[in-house]
Amino acid sequence: MNRFTLGFGLQIDRTYFLVLALAFLTATILGCTTGGISIVPLGAKLQNADSAFDEAETTEVRDEDPEKMEKNRQKQQGLYDRAMTLYSEVIERDTKGKYAQRAHYQIAKIYKRRYDWDNASNHYQAIVALDPTGYYANEAKGGTANIRKNREVIKTKRAEYQNYKAIYDNEPTDETFNIAAEALYEVARAYESLENYTEAIRHYERLVEEFPEHAKAPQAQFQTGNVYFYTLYDYQGGWPAFVGVTQKFPDSYEASQAGTLLKQTNEILTEIKFLVDEIDKYRNKKAVEYRKTGRKITPADMWVMGYGDQVVQNFQQIAGNWEKLRNYPRAINAYKTLARDLSHKKFAAADALYRIGTLYQQNGEYERAIAAYEGLFENAPESTWRNEAVYQQAVCYRSIREFGAAYEQFKAYMSITKGDTPYLREAEQIVRQYELDQDEDGYKFYEEQEAGTSDQDANSHPGMGS
Repeated sequence: MNRFTLGFGLQIDRTYFLVLALAFLTATILGCTTGGISIVPLGAKLQNADSAFDEAETTEVRDEDPEKMEKNRQKQQGLYDRAMTLYSEVIERDTKGKYAQRAHYQIAKIYKRRYDWDNASNHYQAIVALDPTGYYANEAKGGTANIRKNREVIKTKRAEYQNYKAIYDNEPTDETFNIAAEALYEVARAYESLENYTEAIRHYERLVEEFPEHAKAPQAQFQTGNVYFYTLYDYQGGWPAFVGVTQKFPDSYEASQAGTLLKQTNEILTEIKFLVDEIDKYRNKKAVEYRKTGRKITPADMWVMGYGDQVVQNFQQIAGNWEKLRNYPRAINAYKTLARDLSHKKFAAADALYRIGTLYQQNGEYERAIAAYEGLFENAPESTWRNEAVYQQAVCYRSIREFGAAYEQFKAYMSITKGDTPYLREAEQIVRQYELDQDEDGYKFYEEQEAGTSDQDANSHPGMGS
């Protein structure tokens, strides 16, 4: 029996993981289908592209059946292709470049997933050409520098590893052993930084195999599990990697961490499966069938009468559990499903919309956070989260260097906030700073910031080129 046994008696077999994989798929049913490619507003087209990208990112590729695994892989690549097509259409249509910058950035991400660094760099350069001082330009410059730096690290450290490994094999010394192992570890880290996780894992595993006595070996084994769990969200792949830490390096610090982590992860995944199964049990099967025939079914009709609150709690717990695993895409999916399929539960739906915004914000996806908060304003304007969302939206605008929008949102927060709230003083301080005109050229600080000019020099101002 293909079964893993941990030191504390926990046993997990692969069949169990297959069951969990089905649960993951069920938990991500949230209407990720992307719309057609007809003429639609740029913002909506960008959302369609994002939906295809999100679905690609959360597609479960791993399967014990090689044919199914290949089909899953092809499905994922097809979704990336669709996302890239839609992002490219945004670029072609966006004459002002606001949406195009983000589309270029997302295309660069897809190329990085495919280890095509040159094309990723080309799209980064296109962003800088559109707006050299903007938020995405700064991100693009960092992305280009990261690609250049880590490709050079891989080149030099791989050569160093090969040279010193050959020397060590002929005449073993502590020095050559250490240099070769450290170089191999740096190659793995560089691949991970480049998001080439396949090669990162391969080199971490190679270090463990060739240098099991080195101090970096337990770290490499542990990091393999981390990549699987927290970057690829591949629990089947990560499980044996973490088990390997406890088996190969039982006395290491990493082994104690891995043992605790596996125990906690097992409990969380088991609970998610239970909650998903329970949600399915509370679905009104007749309503589901009616909807398939085209009949209009309200969200309230979708659930067995009297169990709506229980379903809400289940979705909230599922989302919270995915957050514990740092699986933010699936946490967001759970909240989106709640907000859509239980929209009649007004407070819970509003809470879910707010949480979607905060998760995007935590993940550095500021424009998507802004859109999510906008969804809260549109669908739940009386929500208790409204004021908080206005403030956080202002923070997001500031993060992407849209200082004019940030200024207006901070002022809006001040106007709707009563009493001494946690963010009021900070908002007041930011607004005062934004309204300064230190060089007295008639342009406020936030206008200078957005234009990339100086508020310390009257000859440097937004109107210079007009």
